[in-house]
Amino acid sequence: MNGYEKRTKLKKEAIINSARELFIKRGVTDVSISEIAAKANVSQVSIYNYFGDKISLAKEVLISYIDTLVNEYNAILEDNISFEEKLEIIITKKYDALTNLGKTSFSSSAWKDKALKDIYTEAANLKIKSIFTKFIQNGKEKGYINKDMPDDAILSFMTASSYIIQQPNYISTSDDYKLGIIKLFLYGLVGKEK
Repeated sequence: MNGYEKRTKLKKEAIINSARELFIKRGVTDVSISEIAAKANVSQVSIYNYFGDKISLAKEVLISYIDTLVNEYNAILEDNISFEEKLEIIITKKYDALTNLGKTSFSSSAWKDKALKDIYTEAANLKIKSIFTKFIQNGKEKGYINKDMPDDAILSFMTASSYIIQQPNYISTSDDYKLGIIKLFLYGLVGKEK
């Protein structure tokens, strides 16, 4: 990577990080491109050149957020701890991520914006599928997921279950409801088959 490419990459990262911080505090609508540029120490023109507009930038922020979560989940799944510990950490992380996202005005704006929601769904489904697959394999190896159950059936269930958290009203539900959905998603109704 030459000097120009490095500077471009650093500028884009600064813009995304600054936009994320501002969007989380005040939402997409209430943040201007000029504020993002000032926080990132770049020109407004750079933001328009790299991202086109504020909605496209918000999409990049969301994809960056998903990438961070995917990397964290990958690290958990590759850690040398028991499956139960992995499951507990994943439940906590997922709950914290949804709770924190739900407390920001960014999430309200995101779920009302069809284009933003579509980008989230596409990115999440593509990136999360690899995490789900790794989770399934890990669970089967450790004897927590039935080895006879086809992976594609489990993936279909997990994908259908994650549809619940993509509903516009999900963000405004109680913390107990969110935790209940996550536990139901991970443990099922009766836990392990006897």
